[in-house]
Amino acid sequence: MTGLMLGALGVVFGDIGTSPIYALRQGVSEAGVVDASIVMGILSMIVWAVVIVVMGKYVCYVMRADNEGEGGIVALTALARSGYEQQGRHVPHLLLMAGLFGAAMFYGDSMITPAVSVLSAVEGLSQVSDRFEPFVVPIAVAILIALFLFQSRGTAVVGKSFGPVMLVWFVYLAAVGVYRIVEHPDVLRAFSPAYAWTLVFAHTALAFTILGAVILALTGAEALYADIGHFGRAGIRLAWLVAVFPAIIIGYFGQAATILHQPGAARQPFFFAAPSWALVPTVLIAMLATVIASQAVISGAFSMTSQAIELGFLPRLRVIETSSSRRGQVYVPAVNAVLFIAVMFLVLAFRSSDRLTSAYGIAVGLTMLITTVQMVSVARNIWRWPWLAVAALSVPLLAIDALLVAANIHKIPQGGWFPVAIGIVLFVLMATWHRGLELAHLHASRAQPLADFLRDVLSDPEPPARVPGTAVYPGSTPGATPSALTSNVRHNRVLHETTVIFANRAESAPRVDEHTRIEVRDLGAGCYEVISRHGFVERPNLPRLLKSLDGQLGDWRFDAKHTTFFLPRDEAMPGCSHGQMPRWRERLFGEMSFHSASSAEYYGLRSEDVVELGVQVVL
Repeated sequence: MTGLMLGALGVVFGDIGTSPIYALRQGVSEAGVVDASIVMGILSMIVWAVVIVVMGKYVCYVMRADNEGEGGIVALTALARSGYEQQGRHVPHLLLMAGLFGAAMFYGDSMITPAVSVLSAVEGLSQVSDRFEPFVVPIAVAILIALFLFQSRGTAVVGKSFGPVMLVWFVYLAAVGVYRIVEHPDVLRAFSPAYAWTLVFAHTALAFTILGAVILALTGAEALYADIGHFGRAGIRLAWLVAVFPAIIIGYFGQAATILHQPGAARQPFFFAAPSWALVPTVLIAMLATVIASQAVISGAFSMTSQAIELGFLPRLRVIETSSSRRGQVYVPAVNAVLFIAVMFLVLAFRSSDRLTSAYGIAVGLTMLITTVQMVSVARNIWRWPWLAVAALSVPLLAIDALLVAANIHKIPQGGWFPVAIGIVLFVLMATWHRGLELAHLHASRAQPLADFLRDVLSDPEPPARVPGTAVYPGSTPGATPSALTSNVRHNRVLHETTVIFANRAESAPRVDEHTRIEVRDLGAGCYEVISRHGFVERPNLPRLLKSLDGQLGDWRFDAKHTTFFLPRDEAMPGCSHGQMPRWRERLFGEMSFHSASSAEYYGLRSEDVVELGVQVVL
């Protein structure tokens, strides 16, 4: 358990653990005045927001909704969908679209987190000396370039050091906080929510504005749920209760004490809270902690992309396994490139963490709101809670999430437009791809049944030539004839002595039981249908699956040298949906299909073993 706790400190809590660098600073900045009652009110709002949202909502409630050990917005959407499928009910379209938009906003969060975290830490150099001011942005850019270049090597290289470094960070955060609290213990009165309520009632408009900054203290709360698969509920909860929660709360109190007795510290309370002799070490450890926080968010984007591909929310992208011993550690070059370009744009365009925080809150708030919406479905359909219990818990949480989002709406012109624009673009892409696949699968299910096709082919007065070797035709619809098989028989007039029609199905669960993974059907005349199922955190490897079939297809044994894989190279033509999608979405789906990774790479095949047949897609 100690090892899991230490690992969780390094991966799960990097984002929320570095929030004290900028959250309280931004709240006081939004207030525009350093008044004791207002500072105490802001501190109380932050403390109780962390208690209610992070502790109550995520640690105690959302983390219960693991999808067979996996978490995150994509896994939650799959879990909510499975609740309807198990009951034989139609999955509400709005539920899926909400999940897609939540995933899209998570990408926006993944772009902003590295930029704002690293910039906020490097800005501490200007507190060491004004001469560092012109170098803040260049240094931040250099750190981020190195971070993104490192991604192709995977996190395993430095993963073991993440936990100890973050443990030092949290100990340091708490130590500085205690140091300031001991000097000014009166700040502890802000534990009372009365200070937050006093601020709300006395300065309602101001409190609403400050709420837009309070959400910055909650960034990274989604990571507690998203990383369940790596560390488990117990490890994450224990790390939160024992180390993270006390450290960040003490850190916030220490910063508030510094501001109350040194009003000029409000511009950078995190760095001013440290003793003058410890300023340089503070900047260095903050920079290291923010790099780790950024790494965790980027890795999370890679993992979510891999899940979304298997669930049919994104086209096939090149996904590289970076660890031979630990499943789930992946690198997605396309996502890394897009994140790098976006982060560089944010740093160079906004040039300060103060401006970037305006873009941050809306992405975090929308993701939290969608998580609560999905949890309503899970609580009702998976846990079978009565509607009264669901409403009693969900309505207050939805109200809080809605308030946090509303408090950040006014920041859209100041920078909030960026994650919203990114989210809308990615949502359109994901929704278009998902809809296109739905129509393609619907059309494939109406294709000639496989048994009828083989009967017609074999009973033809001029049947195709039976050639030696094995042909494998991957598809996605059991019982349907793959388009590549139809094209090969029609145009080349050949049928291999052993023909394996492989139907690959992705389930809404993260993993599939090995005993039910593969189903084999003997179609006669040396033809077989193999139905394989895999979870959304697994990747189908055709050679490995075929090797496992040795002895199940008569005397046949898998021999890579005498096996050819026939794959369709789909091309979606304008008008292919027959009016079921607008023409622009048809073109968009076609472009995404054209630029998606090859099926050969997806199935783990060597290029020399593959024959691609061009097939026009009818949606």
